[in-house]
Formats: sequence, structure tokens, C-alpha cells
Amino acid sequence: MDRQEVADWIAANLLDTEAWDRSSEQKQTVAIVQAERNLARWYPEINPMAVSIVAFQAVWELQGIDPALKYLKHNVKTITDNGESVSYKDGERPAVAPDVRELLGPTADEIAAEEAEQAAQQQFGGCLI
Repeated sequence: MDRQEVADWIAANLLDTEAWDRSSEQKQTVAIVQAERNLARWYPEINPMAVSIVAFQAVWELQGIDPALKYLKHNVKTITDNGESVSYKDGERPAVAPDVRELLGPTADEIAAEEAEQAAQQQFGGCLI
């Protein structure tokens, strides 16, 4: 997908564009490629992917570069520097952008896992004595 097309959509439709705006064109292009690759894996039935979906995911990918999120990803709980302390809450940042999940729902892997779990719980025949 064309970087300029995504950039135009972001400029016209998103309020929180700080991560996109402070990134170089090269980083923006890589974020778009990464977003398209991940979205194709998570939502294989949706082809071609809408510009809005790619834009939401690309901005989410760029926001993930934030050092605080890197610490959280590596399960760091607290950082202290010269008496200043920052604590991170437990949990992991989701890979799928919240806006994308809201629009497209669960990923193909999540659906497959849910179906496998439901199939494992089915019981056939027999009776209680």
C-alpha cells in the first residue's frame, strides 16, 4: 500500500498522530509493510485490506516503539533512575490495534483456538449411572 495514501488518511481521520508524525518516511513505510504483513496473517479472509485498517495498525506499530512499551513487553516491572521510579502494570500490550479489533473482531488464530476448545468439550453418548 502506498505510504502517501496511508499518510493522507491518517492526517484526515486520526487525532492522535504523534507516533506517525515523529517517524521518518522510512519508518512509516516499514510500519505499513509490517501492518500489512501482520493483518494478512491475522485476517486472511480480508483481501484487499482497507486503507483505514492498515493506517490504524501502522500507527499502533509505531506507538509500540515507545521505550516504556518495550520494557513492558520484556516484563520489566519497575525502573529507577536517580530516585525517580516508574512502575508498569502487569500484562502485555496486544499486537492487534484496538480499532482494528473493534472493526474486524477476533483474529483467525483466536477463532481456531476457540473452535478447538469447543470441540474438545463436546461429549457423545453414554449415560450417568
